[in-house]
Amino acid sequence: MMLFFKFKNKYYTLNNKNYKYKNFHSQFGEDRYIFEKIELPEKGVFVDIGAGHPISYSNTYFFEKNGWEGVCIDADINQINLLKTERSNVEWAAISPEEGEIDFFPAFLPELSTTKQKDEHQGLIKIPFKETVKVLSFRLETILEKYKIGVIDILDIDVEGTELEVWGTFDYEKHRPQVVIIEYYGLGLGDKSEKIKEFFSKLPYQLVHTTCSNFIFLNRERPTNQIYCRDVPAERL
Repeated sequence: MMLFFKFKNKYYTLNNKNYKYKNFHSQFGEDRYIFEKIELPEKGVFVDIGAGHPISYSNTYFFEKNGWEGVCIDADINQINLLKTERSNVEWAAISPEEGEIDFFPAFLPELSTTKQKDEHQGLIKIPFKETVKVLSFRLETILEKYKIGVIDILDIDVEGTELEVWGTFDYEKHRPQVVIIEYYGLGLGDKSEKIKEFFSKLPYQLVHTTCSNFIFLNRERPTNQIYCRDVPAERL
């Protein structure tokens, strides 16, 4: 599937003269799906947590290049240095319920690095980690206040196992994320899909799309003048 979307991203670009940037980059087509199927502001606001590489597999790069504003957050200094070459607002931080410092476990594949304890990784695939380092940790609300972010149009959470913990560090009723991309499957971490679906079933969100590793949820309490989804049957929780 990764090769399929890599090919599609390269050769099937956006055919719309109203958009200056026409390339999609998501690992499994998340950015293309959101653009094509969900009505959002022409220039919205994104928050990308566990942003990783600034372009490759990014769910938000397409939107930023087309005039969106937002912030990319990552705990890996190597990814931060790359992000700063391409993205406007970058924060070197781990998102955690406790502010201060937290252990960060860099993996040999940067996209698998995590703050989740190494002994919690289970399954047949064992992730090789490097030496543990300390990084600054903040609640997401602290960073949103720093950038004066109100309503979030796209919230992307990909932090290798602590996605729901991250969610608990901000006031979602205040910021009302319209679209939430959240990872439910990671190498060495197993399938968290049922846990995540159960969690969001108690919130005003509807599951509208599933990829190989991510769920896309849509806020059911969207402004009445916006169409919630273009010609796509929503997947009910």
